[in-house]
Amino acid sequence: MRKSLCLMLMLSVLPLHAEEQKPDGYHYDPAVGWYWYNQPVTKEVPAQSPVSPEPESPTSQMKRLQAFRDNVMNEAMLSPTPENIRRYKIVQDWMVNQASRFAANWERVLLENPELDYNLQHSFYNGTANIQYAQQRQKQQAAIRYVNQHYGVFFFYRGNEALDNRLGSIVKEFSQQYDLPVVAITVDGRVNPDLPDSRQDTGQATRMKIDHFPAIFLVEPLKKKYKPLAYGFITQDDLARRMLNVVTDFKPGD
Repeated sequence: MRKSLCLMLMLSVLPLHAEEQKPDGYHYDPAVGWYWYNQPVTKEVPAQSPVSPEPESPTSQMKRLQAFRDNVMNEAMLSPTPENIRRYKIVQDWMVNQASRFAANWERVLLENPELDYNLQHSFYNGTANIQYAQQRQKQQAAIRYVNQHYGVFFFYRGNEALDNRLGSIVKEFSQQYDLPVVAITVDGRVNPDLPDSRQDTGQATRMKIDHFPAIFLVEPLKKKYKPLAYGFITQDDLARRMLNVVTDFKPGD
């Protein structure tokens, strides 16, 4: 009885719920640690350096300029008002001025760098044409002499073809002019009257894999090598030039 009374008195003095713990700077409910843990997290964005646009290429600039020039020109042509023509004239004058500046500085560069001047090696003035032609002929004649010393010349032709026979006459004149022996070979059995010493083809064209006629070949008898000199019709001047090109392995002229 006394024990039950004591229990009832204890229950009456206990609070119905636990007292809230007041924050004292060290204890929080709920526990949040230091105050900044509850602050909104701001993501740092790395600073970006400003990106400069890539410069426009000269080719792109020129295309854009030409398109602009064409546009104002077409506008002036389709609608030839004074203002449209004035705009076109301004653009055109600017471009002409730029071209003039380029030409003037071109000459300056050649004077400061004479090794770049093509006119030193190959003059483009009419007064020097005869000199250049004579020099070129000397080189060609030297090449023909070289051919005469190291090669034989075979001329394959068809006696029934007018073009082949015409070339046969040129080959004969070329042979006489330069004292260059030429072996003429008819591939169809008919002999060109201008080449009475022609030989009949006994398989030479096939062995040399010649499929196109007329054909002129250089042949090295000792080495048993050959190389084409010309297919089809060709003039004497071109034949001499072709010999120079073949002998020099088509090296550009100096």
